[in-house]
Amino acid sequence: MPFLVRRVKVEDMPRVELLASDEAKRFPARGGWLSTARRQLEKALSDEPQGILLADYDGRVVGVAVVRHQGTHPVTGLRHGTLQLLVVAQGWRAQGVAARLLREAEAYCKARGAEVLTLQLPADAGEDADVFKESGYQVAGWELERSLK
Repeated sequence: MPFLVRRVKVEDMPRVELLASDEAKRFPARGGWLSTARRQLEKALSDEPQGILLADYDGRVVGVAVVRHQGTHPVTGLRHGTLQLLVVAQGWRAQGVAARLLREAEAYCKARGAEVLTLQLPADAGEDADVFKESGYQVAGWELERSLK
């Protein structure tokens, strides 16, 4: 099914929010995921709205990516961008939507001088990590956490 990738419009935001809510239901153990996704969307919308990319099929939002150009990475010294969010609607997974959004996010950052695109995945990402592996992403470090409750 053909879809197009375009920049977000303000009127898209309720549909983007619904897509993020559906994604949160897939992973109930990620308690704060939805509120974090909302904050990332709000910040991107106010600071860098052109970095919110939508996969649109006949007026329906079937995927969203939030990418930000970050400047110089504090560890590597490379100019980098960060993929903050990549969500695809349930019926559109395994149809190339995530891969296309990822390529568009990479192009967005590269056009702004980034040399590398970074992202974080939760340990329970499972098959969702495949699109990154298939696109040549490699583990560059570890982020560890321990609950202090």
